Amino acid sequence: MEFFSKLFGAAARINPLDEARKIVDRFTTATIMGVDTEDIGRYPPKQRKVLAFHFGAIDYLAREQDLDETQTLALFVMFIDKYFNMPVTETGSISERLQGFRENEEEKRYLEAGIDVFRRWYEQDERRAPLQLGEMLKQS
Repeated sequence: MEFFSKLFGAAARINPLDEARKIVDRFTTATIMGVDTEDIGRYPPKQRKVLAFHFGAIDYLAREQDLDETQTLALFVMFIDKYFNMPVTETGSISERLQGFRENEEEKRYLEAGIDVFRRWYEQDERRAPLQLGEMLKQS
């Protein structure tokens, strides 16, 4: 009996935040394929658009996974730390950054696109949907 409880008990202990982080990593890998990462590194306005796009995806996933606001913010900070090589101390106020995503029309457009693209990728298995980020950046 102890063998079965160890075997099947492990699945119950999966941290939802870790699971969400793995999904975000896969999604980000798919979006990066269509993006000139050096270009993003040189232009802060493009960085903010990419951040807004991915926050849209993270926010959508967080709602789907029933993550609370703190977990959602933690997931976003992990994303920034991993993909933008920014220490948390240099990210500025996360709440100000998120507010900017909702107030700046261009960043809001990327936020909404991130939600839509992630939904299509995650729920409808549209594997090419993440390439839309690169197309959007080329047009801006």
